[in-house]
Amino acid sequence: MKKIVYTVCSANHLAHCKTMADSFILQNPSYELYIILIDRIEGRFNLSSFNHYNILEISDLAVPDFEIMAAQYSVIELNCAMKPFVAQWIFEKHQPSILLYIDSDTWIFSSFETVEKSLEQYDLVITPHFTNAYPDNHLLPRERDILRSGLYNAGFIAMKSSDNTFSFLNWWSAHMKSECYYNFAEGMGVDQIWINLVPLLFKKVLIETNPGLNVAYWNLHERKISESGGKYWVNYDTPLCFLHISGYQFDHPTQISRHQTRYTVADHPILQQLFMEYATMVKSNGYALFSSIDCAYVKKKKKSMGIMKTVNQFLRPIGIKITDI
Repeated sequence: MKKIVYTVCSANHLAHCKTMADSFILQNPSYELYIILIDRIEGRFNLSSFNHYNILEISDLAVPDFEIMAAQYSVIELNCAMKPFVAQWIFEKHQPSILLYIDSDTWIFSSFETVEKSLEQYDLVITPHFTNAYPDNHLLPRERDILRSGLYNAGFIAMKSSDNTFSFLNWWSAHMKSECYYNFAEGMGVDQIWINLVPLLFKKVLIETNPGLNVAYWNLHERKISESGGKYWVNYDTPLCFLHISGYQFDHPTQISRHQTRYTVADHPILQQLFMEYATMVKSNGYALFSSIDCAYVKKKKKSMGIMKTVNQFLRPIGIKITDI
């Protein structure tokens, strides 16, 4: 059985990406790993440390209408939009039986055997942000934040080669061509918001509630990490499969994520230890260099001047911006 895992990122996230890739293959050596760079190398940096992996520029995949998408999206929007197109390319070119997508800001602790077992029965496996209500809705994130950004986390999706999966990717990629914006007022939460519809529109979709998968700031109210016997556990009885270290900043080590206000590392002391180890690994993988590199596809912002600057000040509260012609 051929198994592939892939991720997408721009150059500024390559140190995180290398950390994820190393940890994944250490725990899952039977997989091939692909890194698709949503960027151009152009002699700006060296990728010799990635020689163990398949790393390609997005231009190598000849994604239809890519230039149009690159012109209309921000860097993060463009990265998100490319996920289904890359999956289609991998399925077509390399024909894996199993294909996993994992965000680059994750740290893998154990094998994906339970996910593989689920794919014997299901075509798609997705993970909800949480399965228990928040104890209050005054701290961040709130339940309404989850409602507007997506019920399921698109940082991990498991797929089995099937017509059903291919239909899902065709549908998802069609939306990504022009509907992968961060614009909550318009109901857009990049690629992730669309996953809300997947269990309704497609067959054989497993909403996986295994607490060891996709542990992150958004579900710490229901998942406690402990250490025993040299291994990490969630809620004392489930092996930790992977942490999704979203929004953690190395210069604010006591803040679990810049996206939340519910907890500090003092509330989760083992996380403090793990995050410090994670920061050390990312830094050793070239963080100082890679984090300073601008994406070649970054959109140059045009500064409003004169009358348009005044108009935009009035329109900003309702999310509209008019650009000078």
